[in-house]
Amino acid sequence: MMFPKHKKERSLNQMTVDEFKLAYPKKKWSQPERSKTGKAECSEDNLQSYANDAIELRGWSYLRFPNRFMSWMKLNTPPWIQAVFFGQIGGRMPDNFLFAPLGNGLFLGLKLELKTQDKKGRAVGRTHGKQKRYAESEGWPIARSPEQIEAELNVFEKKLKEIKNKLAFD
Repeated sequence: MMFPKHKKERSLNQMTVDEFKLAYPKKKWSQPERSKTGKAECSEDNLQSYANDAIELRGWSYLRFPNRFMSWMKLNTPPWIQAVFFGQIGGRMPDNFLFAPLGNGLFLGLKLELKTQDKKGRAVGRTHGKQKRYAESEGWPIARSPEQIEAELNVFEKKLKEIKNKLAFD
């Protein structure tokens, strides 16, 4: 094969690193438009407090591992405990896993991830790695504001009522 005159003639299997990078560009992850400033409108801790209160007001339960607990686990536990714990939880657990009773010992659950946004609604916080993979495959809703948290909880509440009516519990 002939390349332009300024390059020497070579076989197809002799590709430079730059040519290889151009042939196989990095995959771009689909994310909301990224904030230019990276400054969040509201901290994730405030969003988490709001979500916790909104869930408790509805009388539902939730499971959440606080960030401090996860940091403590990484710093203060033996490697074998970390391997077991993070092997089971790593990336599979969103900020909130809430569950509401249907009756007869059955529950309806929702995995709700919280991320921050700037004043224009652009993403500041993003999902990464295993968390991103599980969020996409399981279809976790990602709420970026108190309004979005309320909207997701309202959808969950509506589905809960529909399922309760179909099952005729309570």
